[in-house]
Amino acid sequence: MIILNILLILCSVHPFVNGVEFRGFFHKGLEDPEPFASAANTVIEGWITQPLDHFNHRDNRTWSMRYKENSAFLKKNGPILIIIGGEWEITDGFLQGGLMYELGMKYGALMYYTEHRFYGESRPTEDTSAESLQYLNVDQALADLAYFIETKKKEKNLEKSTVIVFGGSYAGNMAAWARLKYPHLIQGALASSAPVQAKADFYEYYEVVTRSLGRYSKNCVESIRTAFATVENLLSTQNGPSELKRIFNLCNVPDVKSPNDIGYLMNSLTGIFAGTVQTDRIENGRSRIAALCDRMTAKYLGSPVQRLARLVSNQYECLDINYNNYIKYYQKTSWNSPGAESMMRQWYHQTCTEYGYYQTTYSEKKSIFGTCPLSYYINMCIDLYGDYNDKNILDSRVKRTNLMYGGWLPALRNVIFTNGDIDPWHSLSVLKDLNAYSPAIVIKGASHCRDLYSDVATDSADLKNARARIRRIIGKWLSSGIRG
Repeated sequence: MIILNILLILCSVHPFVNGVEFRGFFHKGLEDPEPFASAANTVIEGWITQPLDHFNHRDNRTWSMRYKENSAFLKKNGPILIIIGGEWEITDGFLQGGLMYELGMKYGALMYYTEHRFYGESRPTEDTSAESLQYLNVDQALADLAYFIETKKKEKNLEKSTVIVFGGSYAGNMAAWARLKYPHLIQGALASSAPVQAKADFYEYYEVVTRSLGRYSKNCVESIRTAFATVENLLSTQNGPSELKRIFNLCNVPDVKSPNDIGYLMNSLTGIFAGTVQTDRIENGRSRIAALCDRMTAKYLGSPVQRLARLVSNQYECLDINYNNYIKYYQKTSWNSPGAESMMRQWYHQTCTEYGYYQTTYSEKKSIFGTCPLSYYINMCIDLYGDYNDKNILDSRVKRTNLMYGGWLPALRNVIFTNGDIDPWHSLSVLKDLNAYSPAIVIKGASHCRDLYSDVATDSADLKNARARIRRIIGKWLSSGIRG
């Protein structure tokens, strides 16, 4: 989802960095699952005409939404399973492998992967200007999904089929909210790592990152704390900024008189820790967190700040920490601009107008990651999309999202909420059963959206048990043909 992201929300390194940019959910969407052998050449791409504005009968403009389809296992009157695309470009992946694919094979389902408006090739407007982006919001995206389901059920003569939706990260929100808003079309949902509680000042994110790192190594946490404290100390000394330029291979000496430049620098250095924790899994016999912490605590690599520099400096020729350059990069509105092609301009807009999710370090527990104030993100919203994006407006929009969709306590039946307890996003999700029909499954040691994949040998018993429980619940939904 995600995420994620991931996908920081805005805590990212420079856009030209290869392989490091991270936004809390996921930069390129959920990682594709390993395909099953039976999946070869079974996915087709399609397009469906959607209203630009589902809620204005005077606006008859339309656009083409992309989707992927796999009907290889469809049985007569079989169910419809849909994995919902979030702030990324859809692929064939989840129609070729993963948890939903397993269920589709077993129950003879028609499977879809839908692409979210304004992401990937689903481009409703001529550009990504602030005026165009008024049509990018979850209300419209959920209406797209409802319109898609209604159209496909008629087209395929499957009006009586049970529909189950799946989503991870932001798309996990959409899965839960689609069930909430369109229960006559959707009979059940799996909301994986879904931060359904919108929150402007999301300081809990880095609290969870810190705890997750500390579960592996307390020394890792202390080394990170020392490294970031050193960075902040150098920023306050006469020759410190020049020393930071040398240590971290910055393109320019940090401008200590610019809060935005300093915020950008500090946020750039946090991304590797947030990204590693959020996407943690076993690789080459060890977790990503373990590999990161082993390097961060390796004394032969120098002081803690030198170890931090080694972690990030090999990712770029030099790191441009000029905030104005960063803003100019994402201010461009054409679809072929790098900011729009990366889909970050679109996602930034959603955070500014619906969710916040800004990963600050202002909590009662002193952060190990230095200073990351909410004002930095507010400034970014204003600079990217105009003056009508100040803190009061953001607070009102976050409040509106929670009012419309219920935040932590949505009135739902037949929705499964799953979260890994090391995932920084789990603190904004549903962690206790809403009722007997909407369970919350918290998975020990799991990261972001891992339950959406198939079992592998390196998965923990708790993760495998969680997937088994999900299969049982959704299997009952599909076997009983639940309605409503």
